[in-house]
Amino acid sequence: MEVKSGNQKKVETNIRKSVIPSFVGIAAVWFGTHAGPGVASGKQVVSYYAAYGKFGIFTPIIAMAVLGIAIYFALEFSRVNGIHDFKTYTNKFFHPYEKLFSTFFEICFLVTSLLAPGLCIATSAELVEQFFGFNVWAGTIIIAIISVILVIYGADIVKAASTGMTVGILAILTIIAILGIKAKSGTIAANWNNSSFADFSLMGGIWIAVSYAGFQSTGIIGNCISVSEGLNSKRDSAKAAVLGTIINALMLIFIVLVNYAFQTESINSLLPNYYIVQQLGMPALETIYVIFVVLASLSTIITFAFSLVVRFGNKELLVKNIKNERIRNLLIVVIMLVLDVGVSTFGIAKIVNIGYKYLGYFSIFVVMFPIILVGIRKNKQMKTDEIK
Repeated sequence: MEVKSGNQKKVETNIRKSVIPSFVGIAAVWFGTHAGPGVASGKQVVSYYAAYGKFGIFTPIIAMAVLGIAIYFALEFSRVNGIHDFKTYTNKFFHPYEKLFSTFFEICFLVTSLLAPGLCIATSAELVEQFFGFNVWAGTIIIAIISVILVIYGADIVKAASTGMTVGILAILTIIAILGIKAKSGTIAANWNNSSFADFSLMGGIWIAVSYAGFQSTGIIGNCISVSEGLNSKRDSAKAAVLGTIINALMLIFIVLVNYAFQTESINSLLPNYYIVQQLGMPALETIYVIFVVLASLSTIITFAFSLVVRFGNKELLVKNIKNERIRNLLIVVIMLVLDVGVSTFGIAKIVNIGYKYLGYFSIFVVMFPIILVGIRKNKQMKTDEIK
């Protein structure tokens, strides 16, 4: 899950004013939110899909379809009621149980504020170690220090460049997937023929895929709602959900396929996509990949930092008596980074395989499935009201 930066909000405003159809803009926001450093490293995709063999090529479709259904109901309720922020949405959508579900959302957000930046720090530190030869702890400290400096002096620059970073990562991932699949097309076919569906659990693959949709749901649904203003009909809401489902599922499938070609080597790597880049033997692509993933990680960390500043800056006992706003905000950021560095020490594998997994399980039952179930009832109610 990724929280909106100031630059994303500007992008969202531009989407509303653009000649591009709103449903295309919403699908693009979903795509951009999804494709963060976690996907760029490859570990997230490998752990949830590629590790399940042949099933992993198809289960991304299930995950994105379930998430797409939730997004459809969220967009349609947002369109009909003219609601374009997640807080107002949950208050009205889940009434009279809005306090309960707002609390659930807050829990998901705070846990994500530990896991996502923690994963960014762990990923960047690991890349710095493998590319530059620095110790992991040295890389962790460097990333944390740079994050603090950017929060104080360069946040606007990073936020302004965040969209460019996302586009850069997507372009690089596309190149890696195309080159990797082309170079290993014969291996993909051989691996397919040599393995059996019986080697893996279908229900296990589906369940872990749905949990992936679960931990993605809060941020993606919130961001999609924020750009739903231009939707003019139920058909538009459906188009946004379907298009988003297709392009996000395709991205996951391409990453799974290229990792499927390298099988054990990439699946067991902490940075599967980086391992594949190294195998392609293109130093320039390797350098660009490392730079973009580290920069995108810094952008994500700063986005979460400012989201926490907005949330806690003027309310919590810990900081409310500090009069200087910059010092107050810096204290919040430092506390967040200390906790995130602590989370990063668990390592990429544990953050993805344990932290995200249980966050996904929780989010399934307090965010994604409730939106689908309540959405079905609300949708019927809206139809009845329309007939009347």
